[in-house]
Amino acid sequence: MPVSTTTSKGQTTVPKEVREALDLKPGTKLRWEVQGGKVTITADRPALYKLQGFIKHGPDALTAVAEARKTRGRV
Repeated sequence: MPVSTTTSKGQTTVPKEVREALDLKPGTKLRWEVQGGKVTITADRPALYKLQGFIKHGPDALTAVAEARKTRGRV
C-alpha cells in the first residue's frame, strides 16, 4: 500500500503507483470525500454530457463506414 507524508503546509505527493493507476497528469483535479475516519480520493473527470459539442459533426457514421469499405475494396 503506497504511503505519503504531509508537509508543514498540509501538502503531500501522490505516490507514483496511485498516479499511474488513476492515469493522473499534471493539472488533474482530485476530489476528496471524508466519510467517518476514511478518505476517498478520486480523479475529477468531466461528465460525458459536458463533452457535448466537443467533436465536430461529420458524415453519418454508417455512410462513412460504407465509403471507407468501398475505398479499401471491401464492399
